Amino acid sequence: MRYAEPGDELEEGLLLRNWQTAVTAERQRRYHEAAEVPVELFGDIADLSILANDTIRAMRYLKRTPMDGLHAGQRMEQLAPVRLGEPLTLRGSVARLRQSAKGRFASTAFVVEDAGGFARARGELHYFRVDAEARVEPGGADRPFDRDGWTQVARKALTPQRVAAYSHEFPDYRVHFDPEVAATVGLRAPVAQGLMSFTWMMQVIAEDGFPDRFALSATFRRPIFWDETVELLRRGAELAVVGDDGRLRSSGALEPG
Repeated sequence: MRYAEPGDELEEGLLLRNWQTAVTAERQRRYHEAAEVPVELFGDIADLSILANDTIRAMRYLKRTPMDGLHAGQRMEQLAPVRLGEPLTLRGSVARLRQSAKGRFASTAFVVEDAGGFARARGELHYFRVDAEARVEPGGADRPFDRDGWTQVARKALTPQRVAAYSHEFPDYRVHFDPEVAATVGLRAPVAQGLMSFTWMMQVIAEDGFPDRFALSATFRRPIFWDETVELLRRGAELAVVGDDGRLRSSGALEPG
């Protein structure tokens, strides 16, 4: 097995460079303020959605174009609570690849280890590498979301400032804050990171009180534009983010540990 280098074509089993990180109180505060999540809600526990951002940062050295690696989904599993400020190492590898008409789907698996080498969390990043001639188009069924049995648990009003603030660690991912870049790939406006909706889902889990072990998986089905208002809905262990047009943007599921 070998480590991936810039410019490499992805192969199943390819290792990623180790990524050193920590979720500090200040870092978590910046993400939560951008996502309108109460800063005190998580106490001294690290929000897994921040570590999900680290799975993107760990792969950034392989990114070749602004749209190389559109985020399609994420899964994070907490094996034991991570405290704010703990030094962590992400060890990742390319898990699965699948070709489609417009590009290649890929899944990358990560283990999050503490300073003693113990696994504290696991992550899976699912993304789509768009072919150069392809354009971004909304995914999922183009019909209103069936709200039967769902309860609204939050409402989020996005703004350009909040969307840009959430992407503060990704200044080169200009599709999140540059209208001209968004237009070049067929988007009417810049879009929020998919992980912004993942953070909203983590807020729901935190409001219920954290179990020591759990997993959250999410699929990012349609773009969330920086001027939208969305609803966060819940039905048991299922979560959904629905736009003001009534259509599904992201779906998620909470799994017990």
